[in-house]
Amino acid sequence: MSNAVRALLMTTGVAVIAFGAVFLFFWHAEVVELAGSARLISGLALRAVEAAVLYGGSWLAVKGWNGRWGKQEA
Repeated sequence: MSNAVRALLMTTGVAVIAFGAVFLFFWHAEVVELAGSARLISGLALRAVEAAVLYGGSWLAVKGWNGRWGKQEA
């Protein structure tokens, strides 16, 4: 894997986490104002999206840092 691809993966991973945190911050404000089952469902969706953002962003960053894609080059 070239250094440019590695840098792009790491940058994208950090951007996904950063933009996801900002988006989730504003979404959280709307969830707090809800009541009843809408709050429960929105809260569960919020936690699922949080997990996806953190997992996806960290996966991209680690994949770029490690630099391996498929079979290891000799």
